[in-house]
Amino acid sequence: VTGYYHDSFNHHAITTSLLLPLGPQGDRNYTPARYDFRTETEVDPQTHTAPHNAVLLFEGVFVLRDELRDHFDFTCYVDVDFEEITRRAAQRDAEHFGSPHAVTQRYRTRYIPGQQLHLDSAQPLRRAHVVIDNNNPHHPTLHINHTSQSLL
Repeated sequence: VTGYYHDSFNHHAITTSLLLPLGPQGDRNYTPARYDFRTETEVDPQTHTAPHNAVLLFEGVFVLRDELRDHFDFTCYVDVDFEEITRRAAQRDAEHFGSPHAVTQRYRTRYIPGQQLHLDSAQPLRRAHVVIDNNNPHHPTLHINHTSQSLL
């Protein structure tokens, strides 16, 4: 369970290849990818140069961890209940995992416990600048988090 949270991403590579080069003191020469999780293979790390006025929008699970969060000027956490996450995943990922049941098992034994660990340790609901309740994707709700150092 903890492996998903602790070992799913190479935070050092994310920081050195993307966040630091695109940060305030960076040279704008970044590497957008080093690994393809779907094929579980490393990719040829090609370097690109961002324009002077570029804005990085960085999306993913666990990005509000202590190792990464200080690299962001503004953070948003999309909150969805675990049951809803599992329901959506069973529909979306059935082909990839073989069946809706296989998806549900994978989420209940690996992904959801990892997400709970993230909630407990990184506290994204408290620390993000804004939280979007996306349990109903047709009517998401925006919450400005007054406990974080908000830029709003």
